[in-house]
Amino acid sequence: MTGPRKPGRPRSAEADKAILSTTLELLASEGLQGLSIERVAAGAGVGKTTIYRRWSRKRDLAQAALEFFAVEIKPPELPDTGTVREDLLEFARLRNAVLPRTRLNRLMPRLATESADDIELHKLVRKIVIDPERAAIREIFRRGLERGELRADVDLELAVDLFAGPFVYRLLISRSRAHAVRDLPGPLIDLLFRGAGA
Repeated sequence: MTGPRKPGRPRSAEADKAILSTTLELLASEGLQGLSIERVAAGAGVGKTTIYRRWSRKRDLAQAALEFFAVEIKPPELPDTGTVREDLLEFARLRNAVLPRTRLNRLMPRLATESADDIELHKLVRKIVIDPERAAIREIFRRGLERGELRADVDLELAVDLFAGPFVYRLLISRSRAHAVRDLPGPLIDLLFRGAGA
């Protein structure tokens, strides 16, 4: 005779992963406005109570999903080739390699647009997705400034904007097609250095 089945943690972890993955899929396709606990439950194959036990509001669920996603898309380890140009090229190459296997190319334009009218969502997206990426790019430019590769009067925040902005814009106008940014880094960096290079 066997005893009662003990609760299994792996099953719970698997349910969490299914819930968060489904939430991200809905955020990418419908945004926060189109997200609902009912649709997440149906897509993840769990009951609504399973979700409500973990997250009482859909905004809390969205935050948990973005935090889960942040691990998947965390900025690549900073390259250190010795030149800011090659560091930027390698950083962009590593980031572009992530696009086809994540929802980043669809999620970012959707959330960027929706967060324009939602201060709480905007803060959340900045904290989890945007700011870590900007910090990594800023550090590459800062090292280039220290090595004398950039003009001494270069505004680092503006340099980050000029480097990161075209990727988001291309994704927006191409309806989130990852291949739209594949060949962007080289010409973009050349253009940046015409104005910022020492």
